[in-house]
Order: sequence, then C-alpha cells, then structure tokens
Amino acid sequence: MILLKSIIITGLFLGPGYLSNDHRHQKNDIHSHLVEGHFTASDRKESISVIKPKLNADGTGCDGKCVLRLRFSDEHTPPIEIEDCIGGTPVNLGDLDGDGKDEIGILREWFHSCWHNYNVYTFKHGQWEFAVPPIPTHCNQWESGLNPIVKDLEKKGYSKINYSVMIKSNIITESKILKVK
Repeated sequence: MILLKSIIITGLFLGPGYLSNDHRHQKNDIHSHLVEGHFTASDRKESISVIKPKLNADGTGCDGKCVLRLRFSDEHTPPIEIEDCIGGTPVNLGDLDGDGKDEIGILREWFHSCWHNYNVYTFKHGQWEFAVPPIPTHCNQWESGLNPIVKDLEKKGYSKINYSVMIKSNIITESKILKVK
C-alpha cells in the first residue's frame, strides 16, 4: 500500500505518463525511468539510473543499509547516495541557479508515512550538494499538485519553495523564496 501511494504521489508530480508504466511489479534494483540533463557540465548530457537498496524478504526493512543510489551515465560523475531512502524518481528541474547546469530533485520514499523530504541536488566543485535544504512535504501537497520547488523567473538564482507543515492538527503548505546554491 505504501509503495502504491508513493507511485501515485510520484505520478502526480511527473504526470499521467508515468503512471502508464507498471512500476509496482519491478523486481530489479535498477529503476528504468530515464532522466537526462546537463547535470555536471552545460555541454555534456547525461542520464541517471536509480539503484534501490535490497529489501528483506517481507519488505519491512533493508538487507544492510537503506541507501538509494543515483548513478550517472558518465563514469566520472560521482553517484548521489541518499541514506534512509528505499526509492524515488529523479526529476530534471532545469537550471535553477543560473550556472548552466541542471539541478536534480527527488522525493525520498520510505516504508511508511506521508511525510517525505524532497531533496534538490546541484553539482559544485566536483561534488553533489543540496541546492536548497531538504524540503518537508506531505501527501496532501503532492495530491494537490503543488511542486516543492519552482524557479523564480523574476529573481535570477532564486526559487519558490513550497513545503508542508503541521499547525495545530492541520497540515498546510507554506511558501518562501530561497537562493539556490
């Protein structure tokens, strides 16, 4: 049920085309959803493969550490390793900071809960780092179609961050403008 909810949430973010593939029955550890972009250099296009951690027999934990790995087609590009994560679909967010390279977003999946951080990565000085701090999101935000990060078209290098918070017993979405690293 949790995996299906994650697929639906991811599908809402990526659009109806994503849901047309039956991802629920994938047995391999490498996610085949192809994402391409100019992630490490503006003149070099790369693709991303998702390597999921191996789950235990009953699907309630990982055999070893729960680390999702984003591997790139260019063997010189270091992978992104995301701890405490069992799945997710990377998204090319375009060039959010104006440096000519595309940033990568990914909604971290876990075994349970509707609360998941959305991570945004940028490649700087030969390594991956957060472009903005991880963005707390809730299923409500995804179900309403509200993307966690949108490039600010008026202010170069800035983005609008839409994040979920609980106030009293209500989960709401708030927004703020942040500079992208």
